[in-house]
Amino acid sequence: MCRVRTRAPRALPVPLAGLLTALFVSTLFAANVTEPAAPEAAGTPSDAAAELWAARPPAAAEPKLTLRAPRQLFLRPRMPGETRRPSLDVEVSARLEDLDTAENAEDYYCLEEVWDWDDDTESVYEPDCDPYEEGSEIETFFFGSHRFSLPGTYRVWLRLQRSGETVIAGNVIVRIRN
Repeated sequence: MCRVRTRAPRALPVPLAGLLTALFVSTLFAANVTEPAAPEAAGTPSDAAAELWAARPPAAAEPKLTLRAPRQLFLRPRMPGETRRPSLDVEVSARLEDLDTAENAEDYYCLEEVWDWDDDTESVYEPDCDPYEEGSEIETFFFGSHRFSLPGTYRVWLRLQRSGETVIAGNVIVRIRN
């Protein structure tokens, strides 16, 4: 018999702590055990828990999309006599990480980029790629540039899509001050 004790952090309400305990216990005992071990072969309860933990199926890790932008940018004030409002070009970069953990790498091949700049504009880049073959190079770095003319806080989104369906998305905050 294996005993599991968990203690929830103080910030979690009691029902959530019970849910977390149930999830941990169900994950711990997810291995299929068909016959009980013979008494002479059975180790201590902690050994049995370690064996079950090692036999569990590995969790499928998903690739993630990380975006980077300058923390804070300053928009030059309008000078007297200028007819146009000053503008500022902002460059945002994105990186597709942990791609080797994806179950199907083909899902991440030749994706179109849809940049939503949070000022009612979008930029779309649709690559022209050859059909996927085993070992084809998958793009992992993405760059976008946009001209802002008003100060504010903008949430810039990058959606990587295939046939109009979003495969993965990420966002970053861009702050532009006067």
